[in-house]
Amino acid sequence: MQLVTLTTDWGRSDHYVGAVKAKLYSTINDCQVIDISHDIKKFDLMEGAFIVRNACLNFPKNTIHIIDVDCSESKKKKHQHAVIKYNDQFFICTDNGMPSIIFEGLSPIKVIGITESYQESSYYTFSAFDLFCKVAALISYETNIEELGYEITELVKKNVLTPIIYPDSILCTVFHVDGYGNVFLNITIGEFMKWKENKKFVIEVESNKIVSISHSYDDVKVNDPLLTISSSGYLELAINRSNASELLGLKVGTPLAITIDPKESQK
Repeated sequence: MQLVTLTTDWGRSDHYVGAVKAKLYSTINDCQVIDISHDIKKFDLMEGAFIVRNACLNFPKNTIHIIDVDCSESKKKKHQHAVIKYNDQFFICTDNGMPSIIFEGLSPIKVIGITESYQESSYYTFSAFDLFCKVAALISYETNIEELGYEITELVKKNVLTPIIYPDSILCTVFHVDGYGNVFLNITIGEFMKWKENKKFVIEVESNKIVSISHSYDDVKVNDPLLTISSSGYLELAINRSNASELLGLKVGTPLAITIDPKESQK
């Protein structure tokens, strides 16, 4: 069976998902299409990269991933469509900065820029349908990806906000809010623990003080805020059985400070 995943910013009110699925099922034998998400915010490369990195990298060998987030192309080829081989899987996408975030710190085996000869239309408005489906079919029939174009040695880089770390504080930024309203901060548990060492910390937000890391949402009372570690490895602010983003006023791009407890600084 050939697994093909779809990650897009199309939504579900239009024909796009159905059209691409129909083409995949019509051109790939014994195909199973898996929807990762079609609800990524329009043109949001950061959100798309976060979803793909946390959902797709550990699929079985030979899985094909079609990623269509802000992947419009023109004859001027401002951004190149590409096939990226990683962990014996194939990622069909656009080298628009998003792949550099997905594979940050990882080592893709091969990145191939897809030549225009595989484009099935003279229009460049629906690349997943006009190009990505055909490339997916070719890969499923064991076409060597080197035959699809030319090797790309460096992915287009997208600037990503990183935490600003001081001896007694960290300035973080909210970079993702999930469907429950849980808020993800752009600092990993490894970075946080290296900074904190054995000192006590405090996060103050909307008159709430958080001074410890919870191992589950139920470590605090219902409607109380907490800090925990998400499965992605990033710090996560949540409210037990409620929406932290709405109740704490935290949206993507909101800055947030974590400080060493002043009592610790006086020691």
